Amino acid sequence: MSRPQIAVVGSVDETRQFDPPVTDPAAARLACEELGQELAQAGWDLIVYSGRPAFVEADVVRGYLRADKTLPGSIHVRAPLGKGGFGEFSAHGKAFDIQPDPSGDWEVSFYRSLPSADGVLLVGGGRSTLVTGLIALTLRIPIIAAATFGGNAQKVWERLWNENNDATQEDVAAMAAPWQEGAATLLVRSAVAQRDAREHRARDEERRARWESRRTRIGLAVVVALLLLAVAGLAVAWGSQLGTGPGIALLVLLPTLTGAAGALIRTVLDAGRDWTRAAVLGAAAGLITGLLYVASQLIGAPDVLDAAAGAGVRRLLFFVLPIGFVAGLTFDAIYPKLRGTDVSQTQTLAAMTTVHDREEEQK
Repeated sequence: MSRPQIAVVGSVDETRQFDPPVTDPAAARLACEELGQELAQAGWDLIVYSGRPAFVEADVVRGYLRADKTLPGSIHVRAPLGKGGFGEFSAHGKAFDIQPDPSGDWEVSFYRSLPSADGVLLVGGGRSTLVTGLIALTLRIPIIAAATFGGNAQKVWERLWNENNDATQEDVAAMAAPWQEGAATLLVRSAVAQRDAREHRARDEERRARWESRRTRIGLAVVVALLLLAVAGLAVAWGSQLGTGPGIALLVLLPTLTGAAGALIRTVLDAGRDWTRAAVLGAAAGLITGLLYVASQLIGAPDVLDAAAGAGVRRLLFFVLPIGFVAGLTFDAIYPKLRGTDVSQTQTLAAMTTVHDREEEQK
């Protein structure tokens, strides 16, 4: 199993102006070393971008190497070619995994790496720190925002307070608490808990997707079975002598089956939930539409269902099957419109009455 990776972003450089201001840069650097040491103890890899003292990566890497639990290639350096060097490389070269970026722009290397990160550590920082935090919130990447030291990490913390992500209220409160002994341990445990929650949610979503796929296959299998039953009924009708009773039964049953099949196809493909309701409504639509079609034929040919006219029943079946299917397929869309239609609108009648009253006044 691959180790989790946390991207380290921020700056507490005394020569820079931050909004909000960075408070106690010296204490922030010591805190970064403690965080690096705790991350190594917890089995996290680092993603860093620059070894310049102006950025917090150098302090985090220093503490990380102090833990004596670093594995080969556990410090992933993502920086343009010739940049991002760390002073510790000469003594701990095997711990570094240097992957130069040909773009020449460190921000390209920086933003490319964020989607693959399992967490982000933000301390102080300016615009890039804020953007990193917003991206992490959007992607629901676990966040440690050391708001107690100010900078744009504090702004990210404010957003995290409102959105929570996968962090608990206790985790968020710990990020803004005054730095003290054991604070680094609490924050790293928060990142671990957020990552576990994220993985649990991903597993739930994967299980749900598999279940929905299985459910869709079952639904389509039911649709195929209904259509095959309808076709089988048509074949039976075509190969046998039909009396009045069996003929009427088939004219009622077959459009009901195809109506239910049409409604289920619509519900399954639209990721609908209530299959029973859809099947019942579709079956009712297929039945009523099929009967209306047969009734219209009886007006022109009253003896079409007589026992001696089995051929007429067979011909009607060829029409009521597709009619029932289309009725079921479209009923779920048409039904709400039918319910919302006011068939007793009186606007026209009211307008005619007004005109009549005016004419009477003019006489």
